[in-house]
Amino acid sequence: MVSFHHPVRYELGTRELLPEERVVVGLLPESAEARRVARHLGVSEQQPEVLIRHDHFLDGEYVPTFLPKLALSRPEFSRYSRNYGDAEGKRKWGEGLRGRTVYIVHNFNSELAPQASDTVAKDIAYTAKYNGAEAVVLLAYTLAHSAQERGVHQLDHPRMQTEDAKERFDGQAPSVQAHLQDYAMRGVDAIITMHNHCPADIERLCQEINEYLEPLRLKDPQPATMRHKLRFYNVDLAPMVGMYVADYAGQNLGFDLSDSGRNVLFISTDDGATAFTRQVRKESKLANSALAIMDKRRAPDGRNVKYLCLKDVEGLTEERGIDGMDVLVCDDSIRSGETMRINIEALCGNNSEKLQRDSRIKGKPKRIAVYATRTNLAGNSRQILSTPLINDIVVTNADPRVKANLGLLDHKTQILWTNFIMAEAAKAVERGDDPNTILTADYIRRRKLLRIDLPHGHQSDVSLGNSGVL
Repeated sequence: MVSFHHPVRYELGTRELLPEERVVVGLLPESAEARRVARHLGVSEQQPEVLIRHDHFLDGEYVPTFLPKLALSRPEFSRYSRNYGDAEGKRKWGEGLRGRTVYIVHNFNSELAPQASDTVAKDIAYTAKYNGAEAVVLLAYTLAHSAQERGVHQLDHPRMQTEDAKERFDGQAPSVQAHLQDYAMRGVDAIITMHNHCPADIERLCQEINEYLEPLRLKDPQPATMRHKLRFYNVDLAPMVGMYVADYAGQNLGFDLSDSGRNVLFISTDDGATAFTRQVRKESKLANSALAIMDKRRAPDGRNVKYLCLKDVEGLTEERGIDGMDVLVCDDSIRSGETMRINIEALCGNNSEKLQRDSRIKGKPKRIAVYATRTNLAGNSRQILSTPLINDIVVTNADPRVKANLGLLDHKTQILWTNFIMAEAAKAVERGDDPNTILTADYIRRRKLLRIDLPHGHQSDVSLGNSGVL
């Protein structure tokens, strides 16, 4: 195996970097998210196009090539030139990224399958470290396989305690563990992702992987940039969504926010979305709003839902019900749309055999809006979400495929762009801060980090200018 050793000069968490110490790249040429992140990190939007070449050969192989050696011929790259000469002025190769931290903006797209996207990201990370990068950070808009974090051999996992669960996962493996280990082996030092499906489990797996790889770290005679150690940061989007509800739900969703949201109901689609939905409600500061927690039981195949019931409520009574209320149904992701469908049916009085009716949700709401952090609107999900029972759909650009797949949903779908929030999280990690202590609702509001694409084409945008460091 070819070995290389670049001594450490910078550790993440030491200080906020200067723009010229950052390199931002995407998984493909012309990555819109990479350009926007670069802009907010103070580097030129051209950087993701110019500083890396993505070669996809005719036989299907992929090879990334970083191009700081342009410093040898183009004056605007002069800051990289010192990496190509030694103390005696002789030409030196292979350290073009020395002194730089590389940000890989990882998002799904229509050109690469999720597995292929992971492979490209890992190849870019390894190539960056091979060429002297001080650190590599994966800005993962969606961390793939996060819902496959458990298996039948993890007997202490709270979701592996029933025979149904073991039957469902028999024959599978916790695939996210393998991907995380690959990232650590390829040179990724930190993963920053948003609204992860199982953040506590991912954090635990990273700790276990770091312990497993410790012998590789001890093998180096001195600290090297190939650290074989992975940090994980989950960016909580509840402050952003809560701020959106407080500032925009009145005009964008037609919600009645009067009397501290007495007419507003937040609904969690299942246990997995409960903590997030509770926090969204709290961040909205609608003190008189209501909360409903739904619970689903899956069939043995793990795909279909056997039934749905109301698990817990706050602010709802049998006398009042939900008649005439404005409802926001929250989930982290929409795949098939089946969970969302039965939740909407429960709200609107459908007497399906899959539903356990509850008098606390009697009546019919005035408006229903659906929020999901990520979806690519695959399969029947578009048809399910097209029901007139859903007035508005709110998603983020965590999976950019959603914008291309909107179809007939474009008239009622709003997209919350999170690029600036991810970039601010990156700066926090550089300084050693917890991104979630920085990215409060007030901070997002004050810094104007949220951009909203509305169905009728109007935008709530922020003007930042186009200058930056290449």
